[in-house]
Amino acid sequence: MHRIRRIRGFRPLGVLLLVTAFAACDDDNGPIGPVDPDNGVLTVDASTDWAFVRLGETASEVSVSDPATSQAWDLAFFATGVMLNSGAAGPGDVEGYCLCQNADATPDEIARMTADTELAAFEAVTISSVPTDERAWQNDALVPAIEGWWSYDFTTHTVTPVTDNSWVVRTAEGEKHAKLRVAGMQNASQSNAGQVTFEFAIQEAAGEPYGATQSVTVDVTNGPAYLDLLTASISDENDWDLRVEGYEIRLNSGVSGTGEAGAVNAGTPFDVTPIFDPVEMPPRIFVSDQFGGVFDDNPWYHYDFATHQIWANFNVYLIRKGDEIYKVQLLSYNHPTDGRDRHISFRYARLAD
Repeated sequence: MHRIRRIRGFRPLGVLLLVTAFAACDDDNGPIGPVDPDNGVLTVDASTDWAFVRLGETASEVSVSDPATSQAWDLAFFATGVMLNSGAAGPGDVEGYCLCQNADATPDEIARMTADTELAAFEAVTISSVPTDERAWQNDALVPAIEGWWSYDFTTHTVTPVTDNSWVVRTAEGEKHAKLRVAGMQNASQSNAGQVTFEFAIQEAAGEPYGATQSVTVDVTNGPAYLDLLTASISDENDWDLRVEGYEIRLNSGVSGTGEAGAVNAGTPFDVTPIFDPVEMPPRIFVSDQFGGVFDDNPWYHYDFATHQIWANFNVYLIRKGDEIYKVQLLSYNHPTDGRDRHISFRYARLAD
């Protein structure tokens, strides 16, 4: 079976910042999706951790102790994130494909959509909608919180750092922050980034100025390297903020570690002024490493910066597990009865053979 592979180093920086902000807002009061009596509908609490779902004639939420080894789940939801049990996310063979019938809809058009108005589009999806090209199906891959930090030149076949971009990073202990960029790279090969130089400055507390700009070079030639930002030193797997391996930078949090690290793409060149004040920003704007595939490339929602609302765009996704194919349409970010955010509702149906 062919599986689509995505090059992770080339996402436009502005898009990454936009997606980060969408997934992070803490003040969302989006529209409430009604219960649909004519199709299978499930609402899951994705407010504090991943909610795992097993598809079937009747979909159900399941308990999963370790998603990386469990076959019990097919889909999982956390905040606006959705992952499938496949690829890097789990041992399953679940794959996705987005029909994306509303891909060209404007924000105003999306805001007027409801579960009722988009029911016809869901019901119109039949087995004939399934793509015939196996390469169209996607499984899940790692989506690092820090990406787009290197660039590949197809003419010269060289890899260089993207030095005009920067991130604000919450350190693994969860209290302090750093402004950071990748300032240099030497001896990069096909398999790894060689020696990677980070430039960063630490903010000890909210509202305070950044400290002196520091520089540390990590060598990933022979395997992963760990960086402790607070001590500006190479560390080990027991005490770290950033882990660099190959061409991936991982954070000590989420699917990559046990700490509280997070990152947000500043979308601007490295500069320690103006002072960054995390108190003014929702804590969830800092994202961790996660897994994503079709739902990462084709988000199911639109975020309105003016009203701080998340609106479902009602695109229909096909989810394939083994010989079974389901159609899934996400309806709302808010609970259908009381409006609590991060309570995801979706409708589903198995496609007839």
